[in-house]
Amino acid sequence: MKAIREYLTLVSLSLRSMRDMLWFIMMVNVAMILGLILGIGYIIPDISKTTATFIVTGTATQAIVTVGLVMLPQFLSEQKAQGRLEFMLTLPISREAYLLSQVTVVLLLAIPAVIFALLFGDWHYGLSLHPDPAFLLVVPLAVVSCAGLGVAMAVFSPHQQLTNALTQLAIFYVLFFAPVILPKEQLPSLLRDASTIMPTTYAADAVRATLTDLPGTHLARSLTVLAGSAVVSLAACALAIRRRA
Repeated sequence: MKAIREYLTLVSLSLRSMRDMLWFIMMVNVAMILGLILGIGYIIPDISKTTATFIVTGTATQAIVTVGLVMLPQFLSEQKAQGRLEFMLTLPISREAYLLSQVTVVLLLAIPAVIFALLFGDWHYGLSLHPDPAFLLVVPLAVVSCAGLGVAMAVFSPHQQLTNALTQLAIFYVLFFAPVILPKEQLPSLLRDASTIMPTTYAADAVRATLTDLPGTHLARSLTVLAGSAVVSLAACALAIRRRA
């Protein structure tokens, strides 16, 4: 119970400390989703339902995985630059609880963008998405499975600018070089092979399996891989933050 109270207190403290910018961050996330859904649709005229489904579910997946790959490292890097991370690590609190609270905060900030992506994309392209309850399991698993890399970028990067640059590379990979928005078959063989070890691949597959009837999805396999990746990621997060301390 003490650990749970500590975690909830840290989440509440983080949200209160950024209450003046919460709405702005969420609006930026929604605007990015809107741009992706509309922009890719403009690039591809006479878009088919299958392609539109890939775009919408891929955009929602992008909003989920970039929580761990982009938002989390940028938040931690900013805290490190301002000295707040070092201060928090000197307090008599669990470092793992602190990291988990930061993951929770950035996930809460991204949820409106994920919901908007699905609702707006479904309406704009006339799709028939049907969420499965397992989708609620996919979201946290996908975020946590990517969080380890995000924490490593923030903790071990010597400069905030380098962390920001690395997160931009992560965005480019997710958007253009991973089977998230694009079907795996459209990628060159090297990227297809590399994608088999990336949790973003299984996050996208699990999202499509829980929202659509697209053929070729493997929900059980993707959930298993995401769960294993989440365990490894949590261990990596704990190791990184303890070495930092």
